Amino acid sequence: MKNNIKYLGLFAIVLFFFSCSEESNFKEPDIDLVPVYAITNIVGTNAPYAINIYREKPLIIVYTTSVNPISYTATGYTDNSTESSYDITVNRVSENETIKYTITADKATGVGNLTVVGASTTAYTIKVTEKEVYN
Repeated sequence: MKNNIKYLGLFAIVLFFFSCSEESNFKEPDIDLVPVYAITNIVGTNAPYAINIYREKPLIIVYTTSVNPISYTATGYTDNSTESSYDITVNRVSENETIKYTITADKATGVGNLTVVGASTTAYTIKVTEKEVYN
């Protein structure tokens, strides 16, 4: 009788482990690494913390602080960068305004300028890097 109880217990454990092979109800994440121009070390009046300009999507992410991003639609993206310098122009579009970003920088150091043209014109000193982020 003791052997029957042992076999029945072993059978129950094996059945329990094999019955747990259920398909996941969660979707696979749809994220990829995408290339961006990362603008950091922004120096000037009312400067944002950082800006990511997506190179293959019509998207701009502006970080007001290190953890507060705001996303905008990008239009008119042109990249006339050469081997030695960055030359990027893009428009940031929100509900009621369009702001033009013009970025020029040296590729060796990444140091350059950002000119923001909206209701007024503001110039910033920046650092530009090319990196990939998940999106």
